Amino acid sequence: MHTKKTLITTSIIFFLSITCAQNSFAESFVGKKILSFDLGYLQTGLENRGWGLGVNYEIQMFKFLSLRPAFSHMTLWPKETDLVVTTVGIKADVLFYPFFKGLDGPYIGAGMGTDFVMFSNSNMQKETAITVAAPIVGWKFSILDYVFIDPFLSYRILINRSDLNSPQVADYFSNKIKWGIKCKINLSKIFMK
Repeated sequence: MHTKKTLITTSIIFFLSITCAQNSFAESFVGKKILSFDLGYLQTGLENRGWGLGVNYEIQMFKFLSLRPAFSHMTLWPKETDLVVTTVGIKADVLFYPFFKGLDGPYIGAGMGTDFVMFSNSNMQKETAITVAAPIVGWKFSILDYVFIDPFLSYRILINRSDLNSPQVADYFSNKIKWGIKCKINLSKIFMK
């Protein structure tokens, strides 16, 4: 029952963010739209002997504010376990750019999302949903509008989670500081000229 409530709540947040991003009211304020592959999920997958893919759609709502819904999928084989972990995630971030430089430069924001997770091995299969909220700070650099380098720091706060089978998997889905440098390929610049 809790998983259904989480799915419904997250779906509403995700689809409202996409609707707002496409709304004609927002269109009159838009400076930029960026559809991009987020290679941070691939990095997480490779670190866990797997793979991952993320897609973001960031839209500048005002000179200083953007909305960034995202979708991700990862398949992981955590070390020292016999589990296969498959995740499908949806999230939305609201980002504030204090220097009014569009979608480049320093930002601060907050996001919320849900990972739908399946753990499996030869003896069992378990599904759960993990909802997180995360404040985030970062600085996005554009390289000829085709590639974005995005160093960031965030703190992932778990809102709900079910029992997790192994310490390695539980550590991946725990409250913790996340930091790194994401590389994003701007698909809208390549395909939507």
